Amino acid sequence: MYIVLTSRLGQYRSEPTPGITPVETHDYFYGARHVAAFVIARLDGQSRVKIVDETDPSGANLVPTKFFQQYASVPEAVTSLESLIGHDHGQARLSRRNPETPTSHMVQITFISNGGKTVEALPNSNLLRVSLREKGGIPFKCGGGLCGTCRCRVEAGREHTDDVKQKERRHLSAEDLANGYRMACQTFINGNVSVSW
Repeated sequence: MYIVLTSRLGQYRSEPTPGITPVETHDYFYGARHVAAFVIARLDGQSRVKIVDETDPSGANLVPTKFFQQYASVPEAVTSLESLIGHDHGQARLSRRNPETPTSHMVQITFISNGGKTVEALPNSNLLRVSLREKGGIPFKCGGGLCGTCRCRVEAGREHTDDVKQKERRHLSAEDLANGYRMACQTFINGNVSVSW
């Protein structure tokens, strides 16, 4: 039997434990954005999946595999994933990862206003979540795009940030955006950046 282990960068990851053997990995993309990774894994017996929370405060739980949907074959699991993401959305796609390709390279984020502290993160990480996890120091209150407290300036690497969101436009003027200001809670990083606030 097979199960699917789901991970979302910067939110949580599912890790196999003894008795669970990863077989293949599929990445879920919506447009250019990586949404989740799905690992199809073979069950070699009753076991538990380690679920690691990557948000603050982080933690981990062991969940018995009996609580996971089980599939008789890998193709059956893939079919289930394809129906989950829905092909009626033109930008949604599932891509099988080449096992020879490294999962990702790390990116560097430099928090200029915090003494130039530099940390590493996975590509497509949320700037505010990285700041919270690594004690980067970006000010915040709500973390959901409502208050505007996490306003910061991308001093270098603007090309490595994702598109400006509507929530940001409520707090930042066109001039602010042109000068590199973003809201950390709404910004995802795909390469090396330096930020100040």
